[in-house]
Order: sequence, then structure tokens, then C-alpha cells
Amino acid sequence: MATFDQTLRVEIENLGVPVQGGTVSDVVLRIDQVNDLENFPDIIPVTNFVKQFLTNYPNPNDFYQNINNYLTEAIVNNAQTLGIAGTFDSLSVELLREPFGVLSYPFVSQSIQTATGNSDQLVKLQFQDLLIPVQGGTVADATININHVDNLDTFPDIIPLADFAKDFLTNYPNPNDFYQDITTNLTSTILNNAQVLGLAGAVDSVSVELERSPGSALSDPFFSTSIGSLTSSSDQVVRVEIENLGVPVQGGTVSDVVLRIDQVNDLENFPDIIPVTNFVKQFLTNYPNPNDFYQNINNYLTEAIVNNAQTLGIAGTFDSLSVELLREPFGVLSYPFVSQSIQTATGNSDQLVKLQFQDLLIPVQGGTVADATININHVDNLDTFPDIIPLADFAKDFLTNYPNPNDFYQDITTNLTSTILNNAQVLGLAGAVDSVSVELERSPGSALSDPFFSTSTAIAAQLSNNVLTDQAF
Repeated sequence: MATFDQTLRVEIENLGVPVQGGTVSDVVLRIDQVNDLENFPDIIPVTNFVKQFLTNYPNPNDFYQNINNYLTEAIVNNAQTLGIAGTFDSLSVELLREPFGVLSYPFVSQSIQTATGNSDQLVKLQFQDLLIPVQGGTVADATININHVDNLDTFPDIIPLADFAKDFLTNYPNPNDFYQDITTNLTSTILNNAQVLGLAGAVDSVSVELERSPGSALSDPFFSTSIGSLTSSSDQVVRVEIENLGVPVQGGTVSDVVLRIDQVNDLENFPDIIPVTNFVKQFLTNYPNPNDFYQNINNYLTEAIVNNAQTLGIAGTFDSLSVELLREPFGVLSYPFVSQSIQTATGNSDQLVKLQFQDLLIPVQGGTVADATININHVDNLDTFPDIIPLADFAKDFLTNYPNPNDFYQDITTNLTSTILNNAQVLGLAGAVDSVSVELERSPGSALSDPFFSTSTAIAAQLSNNVLTDQAF
């Protein structure tokens, strides 16, 4: 037995919305369906409803927060007519508005509604190429996220916050601070000035992310994210992205590497990230076992970072860390492949792998072309990792020879996840898998002229090895 979760996403580009003098937005519709749904509704009526609602919106002076809050509420209220009643747990609409007029920054507003009517609202501001007077003067992109309190009816104006954040960053007073200090200080300052900024009583949490371009001391892109709220402790995540690193395995491969460190809450003195970054580079470029799987490599690497935390200056400063290796196609595995290992400070490990297929021809709905992503979440503390090639071949064959031409993509992703679990023994995955997910991204077609994504996640409770027959689809 397994539990199945299904998520749908439609991306609508360049939709005209008659507000604030007329604006153009990208729109993302997401629907999280009820678990173990067997009969999937058609997404087209909901997509058309979204387009009609937005292009005919009657209140030209409304904030975007009001628009998508009213829209998600309208979808829930019209669920029966739209054919989705009883099929979803929650849905959201995200509006991505380009800069214009009084707000000269990219702005995102997202409203989430549950089937029972509870609502949540998030907004995001994006600043590009800000000059921040630290470490000799650095250039960064900044993202400010506001998570509003649930069921908010009246939304604050975002412009005072935008001006405040930009002024704070471009006039930052402490030139020797780390970016971690800056993001932490800005989140706390926004919360402390909630009344002045018009946010009092309207905010659950605030997060700030700074993306710093490579510099002399750290020659890789670096990201610092701080999350704060009025009722809980603050959290800090740092990320370094290392591109095109040579790793001497499988004949010599080139990978992108992502190092993430989730620091302990309310940390006040942030460690230097450079020693850890250098350790990662040296470990990978001098890796001694040329026949190892990537899963082994980053599992050993995250374990080595934890074991050397004292020497690297990070002991006691992190809750968990992860290394993600993104390997381009080559040889026996001709698909992009991602392997991620996560280690906690106490030594617990988790391993995820991702396979990506591009431009697969799937014989449904007259023949459609899709990109596919297969995610495997392994059981914790796994020591021996299965070969990913049998799964890759199996998934590609399943999709390109799918037997039911009238099925929705939702059916395909659900059937593939269940079939992978049911064939775990044959695929070498038995006892090694916590969950499997499949995402299909279908290019626009005649019936649905927008990019469409269907994601199915199966959480293994008990594995069997009974191959699903065509009749079971």
C-alpha cells in the first residue's frame, strides 16, 4: 500500500489585467488534489475561469493581493460548476507583475485557499543589482518575502516596505558584517518597524534573501536567507553554488555543486563560509574512488563536513547541511542527474536523487511532448545505494509506450509512481525508498494553450512486486 498525492500547475504568460492603469502579469495556478484521488477532473475549465476573471477584473484600483485573494475564493465557491468539488485540498494563484510606475521592482502576490475556505497570502519583492557598502562594496540581488496572517481581508500597501528595505541595504552601516548579519538585521528591523510600515497585525513572518555575485575571497555565487517572525525564533540558511567542478569518477565528470547550511536558530555570531567551501572543492576534486556512485560521494562528503565541523569553524552553528551534485548526461546515463545528501549535526543522513528526461513523446491525447522528472527519496541512513540506470530505463520505456491514449497526465504520473513502487524489487530499490515522485511538464497544446505540470508523489507504506497490468490503469 502507498499514499498518493497529486499536484497540478498551469503557467499563463503575459495576461493583461485591468488594474493600476493596466498591467501585464504571468499567472501560476496550482491545485493540490486530495490524496489517493482516482478520477481526475479536467483542468481546462479552471484555467479558463482564471483567465476570464483576471482579464475582466472590475476594480482598477485594487492591490494584486486583493485580486488573487478574490480569485482563489471564487474558484472555491464555484468548485461544483468547475468540476473540481471534492477533488482538492487547496489551490493557489500567483501573480508575477513586472516593474512599473510607483513600484519599480518585480513583485509577486500569491493567495492560497483551502477547500474549507481558509486563506493565506504571500508577497515577494525583488531588487536587482543593489550596491551594499560591505566588504569593500558588493553588488547583490535581494528578495523580501512577507507571509501575511491567515484570512486577512485588508492588505497593506507594499511600497513603504519596498522603499524601507532598499534604503536599509544601500545605506548599511557596518562594512565588516557578513551577509548573514545583514539579512538577519533587516528581517528583525522590518518586524520592529511593523507599525510604521503599515504591517502591524498583518504579518506572520518575514524573510530576506541576498544573492551576492562572486568576489575575490569567495569566487562562487553566495546566498544568505534569514527568516523571522514576532512569535518564534529566527532561522538562517546559507548557500554556495559551485559551477563546473571536475570530479574524478566514472572516467572524469563535471558537476555543478550546491552547498546548503541550515544554521541553528537565533545564531548571533556567524561562521565564515569560505573554509567549508574550500573543503568541499578539495574533497570532490581529489575524490579517491573512481567507480563510486554520486550518491556515495556526497554522502561521504556531508559526513566528512560534520566530522570536521570543529576544524572548519562551524561546530555548534548548524542544524543540518546538504550537498547537491548536478551531473550532466554522459555515457551509460544519458540524462541530467542530481544527487543530494542531507546530514544533521547529530549524524542522521537522508539521500535524494533526481532524473530528468527532456522532450519525451508520450502517446496520449494525439501524441504529446513532455519533460519528465523522477525523484527518489531514499530511507534515512542508507549505506549502499542502488544503481539508478534500471530505474531510468524503466521510466523512459513506461512513458514512451504508455498504453492508454485518452488518459490525463495526472493518470500517467500516478500510474508511473505506483508502478515504480510495485517493481521496487526488480529495479533494485526494495528497502531503499521512502517516496517516489514523478512530474510531467507538457508543452502547450490545442486544448490547453499554456504550459501544464502534473506531479504525483507516492509514499511507500508497504511494497509489493505485482506489476500493474494495462487493465489496472
